[in-house]
Amino acid sequence: MPKSRGLTLTQPVPLKWKKYLALVDFGFITADELEAEIRRYRRADLHRLVGDIASDIRQERRQGHRSIYVVKLVPADLPGQLPNFRMEDISELKQLRGFLDARSEGHHIEAWYCRTRIDSDVFSVAGRIVFSTANTGSTQIVEQLWRGSPRLLESYSDHFAFPYVRARRYSWGWPYSIEQIHLPSMATMSRSQLQSEFGYSMRCIEQEKDKIEAFCAFLDSFSFKAYSLEYKIVGAQLKFIDWDTPLDKQVLVRVIGSPLFPLKG
Repeated sequence: MPKSRGLTLTQPVPLKWKKYLALVDFGFITADELEAEIRRYRRADLHRLVGDIASDIRQERRQGHRSIYVVKLVPADLPGQLPNFRMEDISELKQLRGFLDARSEGHHIEAWYCRTRIDSDVFSVAGRIVFSTANTGSTQIVEQLWRGSPRLLESYSDHFAFPYVRARRYSWGWPYSIEQIHLPSMATMSRSQLQSEFGYSMRCIEQEKDKIEAFCAFLDSFSFKAYSLEYKIVGAQLKFIDWDTPLDKQVLVRVIGSPLFPLKG
């Protein structure tokens, strides 16, 4: 992917981008990987965003691949819960334009998009780990879906269109206890395959234990009752793609004030 379009050092750095830079500082992703993962556009360049997505989809179709595209409208001062639009096919470009037009008077200063491969030729899962303090101590709660965006977890129901697992464990090194499995009627995978792939995903995450523990130790200093870390695994590549706390702005004030956090333009 080409790097971000039309952005300059004089343009304000959105708070959401600073959240992603925290992932760089804690070693979850490199700055180059972040630039390649997220395409950023000025508000005035939304027509280019639509054109680039169309080009990407056509190229993927020629390669026999399929991806989910997530478009976000990004204001200067909001760290999360941004307006977003998800699409997979070029036939949805009209709806994308409608989404952008309907919000043309909003407060966003940039628009971003990222993509994740979801075709059957590649292993593709996404999820979030919630770290919480319960009466019995620290617990890790994982929700994972197959071939979709982790933000779709917020709309989980009995009619969810994606394979889904929810599991819990006490702490690192402990086995997960699966609390819920959901296989939609059109699913092509079996329950045993789902459990096997979930186990593989958790082993991938366990390999990043040291980085995650360092990040959790920092967030624990705020005495939050819970916070989360989002991830996706495509092929054999694990990426941590976002994090959420009850007070993201407060966290970023401390991170930005540290020598580890280089402000980007």
